[in-house]
Amino acid sequence: MKSISLLFSLVVLVLPTVAAGQAPQKDVFANPRNLEVLPQDISSRELGETMKGFAMGLDVRCETCHVGEAGQPLDTFDFASDEKPMKQKARRMLKMVMAINTDHVASLNDIEASDPVEVRCVTCHRGRPQPKLIQDILDEQLAGGGLETAVTTYNKLRGEFYGSHSYDFSEMSLPLYAQALAGRGELDAAVAFARINTEHYPESYYSFFMLAELYAASGQKAAAIEGFQRAAELNPRARPFIDGRIAALEAEPGAK
Repeated sequence: MKSISLLFSLVVLVLPTVAAGQAPQKDVFANPRNLEVLPQDISSRELGETMKGFAMGLDVRCETCHVGEAGQPLDTFDFASDEKPMKQKARRMLKMVMAINTDHVASLNDIEASDPVEVRCVTCHRGRPQPKLIQDILDEQLAGGGLETAVTTYNKLRGEFYGSHSYDFSEMSLPLYAQALAGRGELDAAVAFARINTEHYPESYYSFFMLAELYAASGQKAAAIEGFQRAAELNPRARPFIDGRIAALEAEPGAK
């Protein structure tokens, strides 16, 4: 017991000595150099909060725009350097946001001052470096790798980002995307994504209705009728209209 008490006493005595011997942490946001867009007289606190807003809004780190090594102390970074292209992009984007708020949003606030609006980086980026909608990403995957690649990408992004604000995984997102695909003549992809949505939203009337319409458009009569019947179960008020769609399908010759 004496040895434990002695050890505790030594720790208590040593800790203040170590803390007192530590050099004060450098304020890396004080006295900034090479500011072109932000105010020259910006305070250390304001600059730090601004940089934090960029990082959180785009899910990036200091080394994305500034010269320095990831994981190293910030006082080793060369924040004044313009070497990295992303810093130039950030300046232009910041000017764009300022112009939007000053030239356009301000006029909206003049109309309804009680409900002011302000655009920020996160407004479009939603925590991602590139402000792409999930539909944009799926279009790229379809064009570059085909339907299987696009479906794999969707499942991966949903698993990673569902519940965040980065991408829209709500009930209507995929049905509307499937409708757009069908309008471009990509029926196989449209059916695939509409079917995925019924798996995620098994109680969604519109999801099954859209899937049934896409099955009908692709000549799959039996699957379309089954989809319409499920949609009618989920929304009995729509049954008269849906029964009409089913009757029209059953009257069509030659469909599967």
